Amino acid sequence: MRVLAVDTSSERGSVCITEGREVLGEVRLASSVQYSVRLFRSLEFLLQHLPFGLSDIDLFVAARGPGSFTGLRVGLAAMEGFAAAHGKPGAGISTLEALAWKTGVRDAWVAPLIDARRGDIYGGLYRRLGGSAGFDTLVEERPPVVLKPAEWLASLPQGALIFCGDGANRYCSLLIERPGSTIHMMDLYLASSIAELATTPNRGPLAPLYVRKTDAEIVREGIGSPHS
Repeated sequence: MRVLAVDTSSERGSVCITEGREVLGEVRLASSVQYSVRLFRSLEFLLQHLPFGLSDIDLFVAARGPGSFTGLRVGLAAMEGFAAAHGKPGAGISTLEALAWKTGVRDAWVAPLIDARRGDIYGGLYRRLGGSAGFDTLVEERPPVVLKPAEWLASLPQGALIFCGDGANRYCSLLIERPGSTIHMMDLYLASSIAELATTPNRGPLAPLYVRKTDAEIVREGIGSPHS
């Protein structure tokens, strides 16, 4: 199966094409250029160096969040458009799940954190289980939340935990105070992990996973409240 996967959830954007378990090509960008520009340029570059086109892709996949609202919409809309145009399926993958999966850690609690700005983090809790024939599965132990780092940390179960993600990097001084905590250092480009997860039961719809309300929703609720 050929998979086109994109991650537009943060400033660390990535696009990759895989076949089976092999990454045929990948572009990684840490840039302030808008995704509406760099996503399509990256995809064009990849296809110039591969012997097939978009019509030969079997599955179109995008990060569905949590993350940048604007970035997520660009990636999801692009993959939805490609899937519809070529009559192929599409899928969305949680960025928290992709982070947990990318650690490669099995049979342990993995707690990815994403910096949600405003002093908050997006967090979840997962366990990767080894399966038959070398196919792993990712189990969601705690659903995604948006909380202050200390609140989220206090809500987690006692025992050994492995933290990862840009939120773990930012709040490492807080995390390492917890007994049994380990911070897993890795690069945060997720397209290849998203492509891999898209071939497992963890894949979801091409729809955003908004853990926090958008600014527009907050404004609408404020206008409609009796205290506005």
